Amino acid sequence: MASLEWTALLLLFVRFTAVFVPLPFLNRVRVPVLFKTGLAAMTAYLVFSANRTLVAELPAHFLSYFLMVAGEALVGLTIGLFTLFFFTVATVAGQYLDLQTGLTSASLFDPVYGTQVTLFAQFYQYFALVLYLTIDGHHYLLAALARSAELIPLGGAVLQPDLFPQFTAYFSQMVMLAFQLAMPVMAVLVFCDLALGLLAKTVPQLHVFMVGMPLKVGVALLIVYLIFPYVSQFLQTVFSSMHQNLSVLFSLF
Repeated sequence: MASLEWTALLLLFVRFTAVFVPLPFLNRVRVPVLFKTGLAAMTAYLVFSANRTLVAELPAHFLSYFLMVAGEALVGLTIGLFTLFFFTVATVAGQYLDLQTGLTSASLFDPVYGTQVTLFAQFYQYFALVLYLTIDGHHYLLAALARSAELIPLGGAVLQPDLFPQFTAYFSQMVMLAFQLAMPVMAVLVFCDLALGLLAKTVPQLHVFMVGMPLKVGVALLIVYLIFPYVSQFLQTVFSSMHQNLSVLFSLF
């Protein structure tokens, strides 16, 4: 291959490596770095082989070349963080439930991520990952990455002024979606708190805290079981919105 083709392939490799770093199914401690690097290299080669028109100008100075590589890394991290926002919807919704049920004190050390996680948050997180892979969402993500190579010029990405406000809007949307996902269970738990408060006034001898903790956990598990099909549909809508908004994100470079 010519030097221009090698330059384009290297820039694609840097962009895809930066995308794969924050992805929720690849940013785990036990996923080897060599596997992530190999996956990024293979994806970059396949995208480049499918579209040989992808070229990048070879800069005359090393500093210009370094800035091109840094720009591609910034583009990849932006796409990866955008994708992570929508996966965080399930995790934040689970944390809302843990806070409402009092399970935040029962956090566990997750060796996969190397951090403390709560029970409902971990359950919702794993369910979202399995659901995304089941509906072939990773295929759409790889297709979007290939599309980004055509829409965002290699080594010539320019950050538009609307990028930061758009990211802020995506973050706000993530928080609202997480609240909507957790709202059915949280609403029932609020009524449970009201019922326990009335019970404490009626029967002062009853230790409401000892009774209320397992009761709220049991009610939360029951409601999650009942609404589980709707949780699946809601998350599919979230992932569909993510794929649609990727094209908007590409236009900001």
